[in-house]
Parts: sequence; C-alpha cells; structure tokens
Amino acid sequence: MKDVHGEAIFDFYKGDHSVVLKTYNSYGAPEEMPVEVFFRDHQDFTDLENLAITSCEGKILDVGAGAGAHALFMQAFEMDATALEHSPGCIETLRHSGMQKIVDEDFFAHQAKYDTLLFLMNGLGLAGKLENLPYFFNHCKNLLNPAGQLILDSSDITYLYTDGLEKPDHYFGEIRYQYEYKGKKGDWFDWLYIDSDLLIKETEALGLKTEILMTDEFDQYLARITGF
Repeated sequence: MKDVHGEAIFDFYKGDHSVVLKTYNSYGAPEEMPVEVFFRDHQDFTDLENLAITSCEGKILDVGAGAGAHALFMQAFEMDATALEHSPGCIETLRHSGMQKIVDEDFFAHQAKYDTLLFLMNGLGLAGKLENLPYFFNHCKNLLNPAGQLILDSSDITYLYTDGLEKPDHYFGEIRYQYEYKGKKGDWFDWLYIDSDLLIKETEALGLKTEILMTDEFDQYLARITGF
C-alpha cells in the first residue's frame, strides 16, 4: 500500500511547509488537506481534544497517531502513552520527534493490553463501514484490560447533503477517500463517520455503553465506550 499521506507528513516534518496533500472522496470535489493540522501544538488543541486526553486513564494506545501531536503531549506529561501507526512516513516522524513507545503495526493485527484506546481525528473511521462495527469493537475488547475504555470522536455529516447533494443508497456516513501527493495517488480506502444516536444504538446492541462527553458546534462529538 502506497504511503502517500505518510510521505507528506514526513516531508513537512523535515521542513517543507509547501506540502500539498490532496484528498479525493466519494461525494464531491477533491480537497486539500492542510498537513500542518498533524503538527499542532497543544495550545491549538480543541476543547474536544483536551477533554479526550484528560479522559484517558492508565496504559493508553493512541491509535492512528499520525505525527504524534496527541501522543507526544501525553508523553510530555508522563502519561503512559503508546503511539500506533502503520505508515512508514508517520513512524519516521514519530521517531525523529522523540516518541518513546511506538508500535509499527496494523491496528487489527496488534495484540497487547491497554486501559484506554484513544481514537482521535475520527479514528472510528478505521471500521470502514457500518457493518464492520462488531468486528471493530470485538478487536478493541481483545486489546483492553478489565474495565478498559474507548475514547473516540466522530461526526454527524448530514450537513454534506443539505445543499442538494444526493444521499447514497448505503449509510451516508460511509465515505471513500484517496490521497494524492507529488503526483502519486494512494489506494482508495473506506472511512466511517457515524452520528451519535446511531453509535449508541449500535453499541447497545453489542452490550456496550456509550456516553457522549461533548458535542461541538460542528456536529463533532466525543464519546466514551465501556462495558467490554
């Protein structure tokens, strides 16, 4: 799998701030993703991110850590944080940035035990599709110690369809993306956004408890899931 976004992130880390990472999607026109968002200082974290970090307990796995903004912040405050990534470019960025605990592995192949699994920047998207949620949460269960928790954010993206964009036949939060950097395109991948009401319904069906910790003005919310 081409590491298009990882290359862009590592180039930005090395000082090329002219980096342009283009994203194609399944619902509209291509967009540019500002790579600097992966390198924000803790002073630029949103209220949602700050609440997510303060809600973490014990041994923490930051899933899809990217350039390590959240993991490095937690490490600086002596929280027991491990950064998980499977992008070579992101792994190099994490190493050069001084992240001490790094796991270079696909999330669904990882086997270890934690007290908190942290999924920020819509990390729940890793599930890909709505039908994959039972598999996703079952793997999370395998990674959690007794009384462990998930801290994650997602969004209600109904707003995409308020200006006449036709909703797809499948669940509207199931999106496909593709990255392009320096003329090189990565593989298309599935990414899931799920509204909070549906998340509560889906987790209840699996015997889990979802608590919505906050919702912001952009219909993005932070949730804690327990009961594993």
